[in-house]
Amino acid sequence: MKKTIFLLLMLVLLLPSQAFAATVSTSYIEKNYFENYSSRVKEVKAAQNNLSKVLGDEVAELTNKSKVSTAKYTAAVKNKASKATLATIKATRDQDKKALSKAKSELATEVKSFKAESNAGLKEIAAYKADSIKMIKTHLEGKDNLSDKQFKTAVLGRLTYIDTRFNEILHLLRNA
Repeated sequence: MKKTIFLLLMLVLLLPSQAFAATVSTSYIEKNYFENYSSRVKEVKAAQNNLSKVLGDEVAELTNKSKVSTAKYTAAVKNKASKATLATIKATRDQDKKALSKAKSELATEVKSFKAESNAGLKEIAAYKADSIKMIKTHLEGKDNLSDKQFKTAVLGRLTYIDTRFNEILHLLRNA
């Protein structure tokens, strides 16, 4: 009996307390520390989808101008206008179509550039979030030397940085 109690006592003293500590799940950390992360990502994606509307004022204007010149040309053909008039109207129509095509390609390039920049920001935020989760998990499992005050300060700083980056990306997309 004495040997059994001695062995149990030695087991308790020799094994570190971390061997009995429960692990913390990533979903628990995300739920408690990053509750609005997915909604912010959706907000950025929505802003990306609205880029064409925000940047496409010139394209809409040129589209209307192209439609009007095409309608004029079609009406002139139906009315059997003179060759000189048809040539002038056709030249105007072709010029409008070229301007529209150029504006659309420039818009597509600009939208692609803004999306690439914002996606790079989202990747940076995701990497920072993953690093933050590791840090939080390590602390909650008792494997670091941070005091509660230091931990709270570090977590608050990380969450503030993530929120600031989201705001910067949204500002970039909305004020393009």
